[in-house]
Amino acid sequence: MEIKIIKKKEGNPRKISETYKVTNFLTKEINENVSLAVSEATNHSETTENIRSDRVYFVLEGKLIVKKDGKEFVAESGDIIFILKNTKYHFEGTFKAILINSPAFSPQDEQISEL
Repeated sequence: MEIKIIKKKEGNPRKISETYKVTNFLTKEINENVSLAVSEATNHSETTENIRSDRVYFVLEGKLIVKKDGKEFVAESGDIIFILKNTKYHFEGTFKAILINSPAFSPQDEQISEL
């Protein structure tokens, strides 16, 4: 399939915790090379690592803070944070962001060590 439209109503919400949810739109079932979701956090804090996918957060609203090795990266509306695969990082904040993974996200590749 060369072109596909994915309607808003086709999003598949996934509740990660009381403070974080992700709605999946473009999934590995559609294309194994890339996935896209909308993530929404309210005073969320998490340490995670994706062992297979590079990751991009494009912040739509709010503030996303990513911490790694004593460094803090603060992204607000219109900013992008890029994270290489196999990078363990901490993220926190209240935000709405587009979340892109390449190759496509698979839950078994995500290692959450602190929620």
